[in-house]
Amino acid sequence: MDQARGTHGRGRGETGHPWRKRLFAALMALGAGGCSETTAPAPQVSGKEASALSEACDAQPPFEPNFEPELQWAWTGSQQAPEFNQVMMTPVVIDVNGDGVPDIVFSTFKNGAGDAIWKEGVLRAISGDDGRDLWANTDPAHRIKAASSITAGDIDGDGQVEICGIPSDGRGIICYEHDGTFKFRTAPDAFDYNEWGGPSLADLDGDGQVEILDGNRVYSHTGTLKWVGADGMGGAENTGPVSFAADIDGDGKQEVINGRSIYRHNGSAYCPSAPIPHGFAAVGNFDEDAKAEIVVSGHGQVSLLDDNCQVLWTSPVPGGGHGGSPNIGDFDNDGVPEIGLPGTNAYSVLDSDGKLLWKSPTQELSSGKTGSTAFDFEDDGKLEIIYADEVRLRIYDGATGQVRFETNHSSSTTHENPVIADVDNDFAAELVVATNDTAYPGYHGIRVYHDKKEGWAHTRRIWNQHAYSITNITDDGRIPAQPMRHWLQSFLNAFRSNVAGYLGDSPLLLPELITFAVTAQCSEDGTLLLSTTVVNMGAGTVPTGLKVAFYRGNPASGGTRLGVAVLSEAIASGASREAILPLNPAPGGTFEIFAVADDDGTGAGRDTECDETNNSASATIDLSCQETPTNVPPVALCQDVTVSADATCQGTASIDQGSHDPDNQPAPLSISEAPKGPFGLGPHSVTLTATDGEASAQCVGTVTVVDTTKPEVSCPAATALESCSPQGTAVTFAAATARDNCGEAPVTCSHVSGATFPVGTTPVSCSAKDGSGNTASCGFNVTVTGDTAKPSVSCPASKTVETCARAGAAVTFEPPSSTDNCGAAPVSCSHASGATFPVGTTPVSCSAKDGSGNTASCGFDVKVTGDTAPPAISCPLSVEAKVGLGQIGVAVNFATSATDTCGPAPVTCSHAPGLLFLLGLTPVTCTATDASGNQASCHFGVRVSLDLSLP
Repeated sequence: MDQARGTHGRGRGETGHPWRKRLFAALMALGAGGCSETTAPAPQVSGKEASALSEACDAQPPFEPNFEPELQWAWTGSQQAPEFNQVMMTPVVIDVNGDGVPDIVFSTFKNGAGDAIWKEGVLRAISGDDGRDLWANTDPAHRIKAASSITAGDIDGDGQVEICGIPSDGRGIICYEHDGTFKFRTAPDAFDYNEWGGPSLADLDGDGQVEILDGNRVYSHTGTLKWVGADGMGGAENTGPVSFAADIDGDGKQEVINGRSIYRHNGSAYCPSAPIPHGFAAVGNFDEDAKAEIVVSGHGQVSLLDDNCQVLWTSPVPGGGHGGSPNIGDFDNDGVPEIGLPGTNAYSVLDSDGKLLWKSPTQELSSGKTGSTAFDFEDDGKLEIIYADEVRLRIYDGATGQVRFETNHSSSTTHENPVIADVDNDFAAELVVATNDTAYPGYHGIRVYHDKKEGWAHTRRIWNQHAYSITNITDDGRIPAQPMRHWLQSFLNAFRSNVAGYLGDSPLLLPELITFAVTAQCSEDGTLLLSTTVVNMGAGTVPTGLKVAFYRGNPASGGTRLGVAVLSEAIASGASREAILPLNPAPGGTFEIFAVADDDGTGAGRDTECDETNNSASATIDLSCQETPTNVPPVALCQDVTVSADATCQGTASIDQGSHDPDNQPAPLSISEAPKGPFGLGPHSVTLTATDGEASAQCVGTVTVVDTTKPEVSCPAATALESCSPQGTAVTFAAATARDNCGEAPVTCSHVSGATFPVGTTPVSCSAKDGSGNTASCGFNVTVTGDTAKPSVSCPASKTVETCARAGAAVTFEPPSSTDNCGAAPVSCSHASGATFPVGTTPVSCSAKDGSGNTASCGFDVKVTGDTAPPAISCPLSVEAKVGLGQIGVAVNFATSATDTCGPAPVTCSHAPGLLFLLGLTPVTCTATDASGNQASCHFGVRVSLDLSLP
C-alpha cells in the first residue's frame, strides 16, 4: 500500500477528481452476487467517468524530449533467400526468441513485374536493436502471401508467441512457431479468399482459448473453423478484410468487427449490418456513453457508426480514391478523437462530426488503401501523424497538418502502415517503415528511424497486428481474456497507434484498487459468505495473491478482524475480481462490515497504488445464516450430432440428449448451447449449459456439418451438324456449368468442346464434383451426319435456232453451273454443247453430282426450225414496148432476180421473157421459190403500144 512515488503527466489519479467521486458512488450502489472468485461485470458509467478514473499513473524513467528524426538502421536483404528482399505489408514488433529485445517480423517477396510476385512470400524475423537476421522460413511449401498482413501472439498458451498470416494462395490461415517453423494451415473453405488483408487474434468469449479472425471467419487456436459470419468476407474493395475484436458493449465478451459487419463472440449478428459498403474499421469513443463507436472507410467514403450499427454520418474520402485504414486519436487535443485517413492524392483528418479538419497533398495512386499511425513524440500532449505514400515518408503536426519531417520513401503500396514501438528496448520510441522499389526507385526492406538524441517518448515494445489497439495484447505476447476497453481512458482512446508514456503491463505502471458492494449470502450448509468486488482502475496489473481483509466495524477505529480472503488471479488494468470470505459458523448479529483491499489483516499492504485512500468499502450486514434445503443440480447430457449443410453451406443442430433437472427447482430448467451456430463445414465443439437458477452443469458435444448436397450441373442442348468428311468434324459447344452450396464444383466432360466427332450420334456425359466428393452429372448428344445436301445446279435458258439443212443444226449453249457445300459437283448433260440437233424441239437434261453422291438436275429445250424465210425477189416496175402499124404484138424481154439465205431461188413468171406480148397492157407475175418451198412474188405490167413511126 505504499504511496506512488512518481506520476506520469497524463494520469495522476487525484483522489479529489469529481468523475472519480461519481464513479465510486456508482460502484458502491451496485450489488455483487455469486459465491466464487469471478470477473465482475463492468459498472455502467459514462465514457468520460470511466476515462477519467482509469488514467494511468506510473514511475517512469525521465527523458529529454527532442525531435530530430534520422535513420537508425536498415535491413535490405539476407543470405537466406536473398532475392526475397521487398516488403509491402505492416510489420509486427514482438519478442520471438525470448531475449528481452523486441524483434521485427515481416514477409518479403521478389522484385519483378505483375501481382504474382506479391503472392509468394518468405516470412522473416530480425532483431529490433540492429536488424540482424534471426530466421527465415524458406520452405516453398510454407510460403505466405507477401502483400497481406500478419498477426503475432501466444495462441496456444505455451509461453511462446506464434505468427499467423495468409497462405500464398489467399485461402484460410497459415501459422508458424516462434522460431519460424511451420505450425499448421487451415483447410481451404468456400469464399475464404483474402488478398492484402490479414488475420487478428482475440479471446472472444474470455475462456482462455485464443481465436484467429480472418474477415467474417473465426478459427480456433488449432485452425478449426468455428463459425462464418453472414455478411461475406468484406474488407477493402477487391483486396480483402482486416477484422478484429473489441468488447463494444462491455458484457465481457468481445465482438468481431469486420468493416460494416459486427458479430457476437459466437458468430450471431450483434446488430444489422449498416447500409454502407464494406471496408476498413477502427473503434473509439466519440460520445458520452461507455460503448464504442466504429469508423468504417472504403469504396470512397468514411462513416461513423454508433454501437448499435446506426450510421451517425458519412462523408466522401477527402483525398479521393478508395480510402485507407482509419487511424483514431485526439489529434487537436480538444478532448474528442479525430479520424486520420489516407486517400489517393491527400492525407486528411476529419473531426468527430465528419467535417474536414485539414488535408495535405500526397501521392498514393497504386492502391489508395494504405494506413497511418499517430504518436506524441515529445510527450507534450500534441500528437503527430506518421504516413508513408508511394514516394515520401512524412510526420505531420496532428492539429494543423504542418509537415514536421519529410524524407524519401518508395513503395508500390498495398494496405501497409508505419509502426511506432520501442524496438531496441532503450525506453525511447522508434519508427518502423516497410519499403520496396518495385514501382519507384528508392529503398527495399525495413527502415527504422529514431531521434538523433533518443529524445522520443517511452512507449510499448510491441505491435502485433495491422488492426492494433493498445490493450489487445500483453507485453509478453499473451492475448488477454478480457482486454481493457481502451477507449474508456481518454489518453488511450486511439486505434492503430501506440501511446507516449504508456508501457502496457510494464512494472513501471501502477494499479489503483477500489473495493465496492460488500455483501453476504448463505450457502446450503449454513456457511456465511462475505464478499466484495475489487476493481483495478489503474494501468498496472495487480499480481496474484492480493489479500482483502474483512472487519466488523471500522478498522481505523479498532474494528474486529473477521478474516482475510486471498485472490488467486491477477487483476489486469480495467478488470475486477470478487473476494469471498467464508465464515462457518456464521457469527450472527447485524454489524457494519468493512472490506479493505491490499490488507493482510494487520493494516499492512503489498502493492504500490496510484491512490491508497480508496481501498475500503462498507455495508450493514446481517451475519446470520439458516441452512437451506440442498438443491439437486441439473444433469447435462450431450451427444455428437452430424448435420447436412444447408443452401449456404452451414448447419445448425442441438447436442442436447435429454438434459434435465431431477428436482425441478429452485427455478425452471434453462438450457443454452454455445456457440449456437450456424456452423461451417467440419466438426465444431459446442458446450451445453443446464442451469436451475442456482446450480449448473455442462457437457460438450460435437456438431459436425457435412456437405451431402450434390452440385447442380447443367449441360448444353443437343448439337447436330453435317460433315463433308467421312471421318467426322470438329464440334464446339457451350461449356457445362455447375453450382454448389459449398463453393466450387469443377465440371469434366467425356468429350471436350472442339474435339473431332465421328459421323453418327456420340453421347457426351459431364460430371461435377464438389469439395466434399458429392457428384452430379448430365449429358447431351452430338450428332454428325454425312453430306446430305444436294448440290445446286443452274441451266441456261431454252434456245431456238434455224437451219437450212433438213438434217438439223449444230447448236452451242452456255454450260450449266453448279455449287456444293462440300466442294465440286460436276455437271453432265444429255446433249453436249455443239452437238447436231434435229429440226424440232429437243429437251436437254443436265445433272450435278457431289462427292457424296447427292444429285440435282435441271433442263432446257433446244428448238431447231427449217428455213421459213421467203426469198427476196426483184421485178421491174414496168416494161414498155412499141410496134409498128400492122403489127399485133412484139416479143418483150425483161429481167428478174431472186436471192435466198439457203441458196438459189429460181424465178418463174406468168409470161416468160421473150414471148410475144400483144398490143396493150399485159400483167406479169413472177414467183421465186427456194429449196424449202418458201416463195416470194412480184408483179409488173408489159405495155405494148403503137408507134406509127415504125415501119
